[in-house]
Amino acid sequence: MENIDGVEFAWLRTSPYYGGNDWRRVVNMLSYAFRVVPIGLKLKEKPDVVLASSPHPFAGLAGWILAKLKGAVFIFEVRDLWPQTFMEIGGYSSKSLVVKLVRVLEKFLYQRASRIVVLLPRASDYITGLGITCDKIVYIPNGVSPELFSETSAELTQEMNATISDLKSQGKMLVVYAGAHGIADALDTILSAARLLQAKGVNKVHFLMVGAGPEKQRIIEAAQSGHLNNISFFSPIPKTQIPHFLDSADVVVLTKRHTELYKYGISFLKIFDYMMSAKCVIWAVDSVNNPVAEAGCGITVPPEDPQAMTEAILHLCAMSKEERQEIGMRGHEYVLKYHSTPVLAGQLLKVMQDAISK
Repeated sequence: MENIDGVEFAWLRTSPYYGGNDWRRVVNMLSYAFRVVPIGLKLKEKPDVVLASSPHPFAGLAGWILAKLKGAVFIFEVRDLWPQTFMEIGGYSSKSLVVKLVRVLEKFLYQRASRIVVLLPRASDYITGLGITCDKIVYIPNGVSPELFSETSAELTQEMNATISDLKSQGKMLVVYAGAHGIADALDTILSAARLLQAKGVNKVHFLMVGAGPEKQRIIEAAQSGHLNNISFFSPIPKTQIPHFLDSADVVVLTKRHTELYKYGISFLKIFDYMMSAKCVIWAVDSVNNPVAEAGCGITVPPEDPQAMTEAILHLCAMSKEERQEIGMRGHEYVLKYHSTPVLAGQLLKVMQDAISK
């Protein structure tokens, strides 16, 4: 239990399981909610607020139940729009029973939340379309902790250091991707860009990809079968090592599939890590908001367009180190102003205080 500016918090952290598909996926998410509630009830304290952050709506259900049982204000933080995510990324039909069930739950939670905190700038368009009044919807995006990028951040593994040092000794320009390797991440775009560069005889560019996900093994096998020698893969690393990894980059890349889901905006955690690292960013996402363009810290290309990505990489790599640093620093300054955790935490605390006072 922790008291911050008069608001009592009880921190409860668990990890949902996303395995399976269709009804099995729903059962897995529902079982997550059933596991969370008993854990929360073991806390003797009675918080003023229960903030349910939703990787899926059943996490919100657990938060609402705990808020009712604890006599606390229920605040629902919407990280992804469900069931739109099921439909746009997972390929579910709007007539699917899974989608219908999740839509009922989604509206139920919106109606009962005292405040709805959204991470996407246009999420309110979607939520008000379900009959929810806009006065209880608050936009607070994701961000990054400046402390993470201090000089005390953790060192990379010996293997990673050796690989990076060897590539730099050869004069390679390092293009980095750090994050999930899933269907939505469109990593074939990076793979195709690597293939195009190798076919052009461009030997100075090397890709480094770190992370995990259902697509990783397929991407690795595709790189191997294509005899690509300009790309290296690494296992996931702790968040504390990300600053050192990004520091090795000359250019960083964020790519996503083209989907209607992003018409409500995006708030990917990795983009703020990228920008905090003061590196030039290639943004291959079709979304209503574009922090890279807003900050002027990189190049925007169409999603799933390897040729455009290749041209952007060559353009940035042709610049001097000083020119890239100047561009990268724009992103760093932008994040400190709009997306640092102290700034965002202050906004969230005000939302909680306002909810309690009414």
